[in-house]
Amino acid sequence: MRKIVYLIAMVALFVLPACEGPEGPQGPPGVAGVDGQDGEDGEDGISLLNLVVEAEVDFTAENNYSSAFTFEIGEGDNLLVYMLWNVIDEKPLWAPLPNTVFLDEEKTLIYNYQFTADFFMVFMTANTNLSEISEDWKLNHYFRIVYLPGDFLQTNAKIDLNDYEAVTKALGVSEADVVKLD
Repeated sequence: MRKIVYLIAMVALFVLPACEGPEGPQGPPGVAGVDGQDGEDGEDGISLLNLVVEAEVDFTAENNYSSAFTFEIGEGDNLLVYMLWNVIDEKPLWAPLPNTVFLDEEKTLIYNYQFTADFFMVFMTANTNLSEISEDWKLNHYFRIVYLPGDFLQTNAKIDLNDYEAVTKALGVSEADVVKLD
């Protein structure tokens, strides 16, 4: 009798898990992801984004005292822009934008930026005609554009975003990693 019970138990172990019921309804579709760039072997890979780029800008009447660049950013990501303000003991001092300059005769000059998902622009405005402002304030300016992934801001909330050195250190970006824009 024991052998028959063991035999029935063994058959039940193999037969019962193989049973299937009717197929249920299909679930909702997942969120579409971004397709990466194909690697050398033809398989999808990741595209590494440089987090800091540098641009030299001249603000002239011809370019409407602005300069625009194509630069795609993801949803939830952000850009910070810093202007080379001074060099002290051969070390650059990067000032965050917007940056306001109080000139003589109650004139005020503002360097600022704006961006969308596919471009950014640096520009200058003033409370006077920009053509009256000295070329020192308009020509040969360097800007560093820092790309901040959305999750970076969540995990690094205590970083002073006004401090270029602190931001790039947290991103793990060195001077050698900065890419120059044309």
